[in-house]
Amino acid sequence: MKKEDLIIKWLDNNLNEEELKAFKKLDASSAFMKIDEAAQKFAAPSFDENRVFEQIQQEKYQAPNKTSWLRYVSGIAAAVVVCFGLYYAFLFNVKEGNYIAENSQHIEFTLPDNTEVVLNAGSSIYFDEDDWDAGEIKLQGEAYFKTPKGSDLVILTEHGIVSVLGTEFTINARSDYFEVTCYEGLVQIWANDKMNQLPAGQSFKIFNGKEFNSSTTQSEPSWVNAKTIFKSVPFYEVINELERQYDIKVTLNPIDRNTVYTGSFTHENLETALEAITIPLNLSYDLEGKNVVLKSN
Repeated sequence: MKKEDLIIKWLDNNLNEEELKAFKKLDASSAFMKIDEAAQKFAAPSFDENRVFEQIQQEKYQAPNKTSWLRYVSGIAAAVVVCFGLYYAFLFNVKEGNYIAENSQHIEFTLPDNTEVVLNAGSSIYFDEDDWDAGEIKLQGEAYFKTPKGSDLVILTEHGIVSVLGTEFTINARSDYFEVTCYEGLVQIWANDKMNQLPAGQSFKIFNGKEFNSSTTQSEPSWVNAKTIFKSVPFYEVINELERQYDIKVTLNPIDRNTVYTGSFTHENLETALEAITIPLNLSYDLEGKNVVLKSN
């Protein structure tokens, strides 16, 4: 039985024992069961139907343009939440993704076209498992790709689209930062309404509304070897990466978050990492548990 049929029957409370076992094996089943459990504990709050609909519409950008079974059933789940009187935010906080690397984690996997992927901390990849022929994936965060010869993989991000013309590259697509680095072959980038072709040894960045090009001598991203190297990036991206790699919270008190930084930090010792990013900028830090405060000297 198809995944969407199983979920629809579950919503209708019409699964037999064998079908229920199959449903529980689905990646999305735990999220739907949590919704059901919570629904039984909440009283119905007042809500604005138009606002709910607008919020659902706004969330559509998070998946590829091609409709997937997961997006379809998410719509069904939204209706269930409203019917039970839950706040719609409960549903939208459910994480989506075929692969998710939490903070302080890196995960490795292979896509259906044999592309090897290393997903950096605080990142996720989504694609339609039932329609891989589309050759599209959605990336939120940072990943390193090694594609096989002849791959026509397309990576969708909130900043732009990257088409594979070569074999080895990284994409870092965060909410306020975008960078693509090509290590071998050639990649094509569609961003800011124009096309760029990026050859091996070159990087393309967008931050603070501006585009930048730079070169690299690395043969692979440094973070796969427990070290992150930065070249002319805003300091806020350094701090964001430190938070992801160590699963900590950093407060700047007060420091210009747009200061351009070149340097590196290790992923293996937090205090060593903090010294590496503070000493060059004449900063100091206070560390207490998972909380760090950076101060200007």
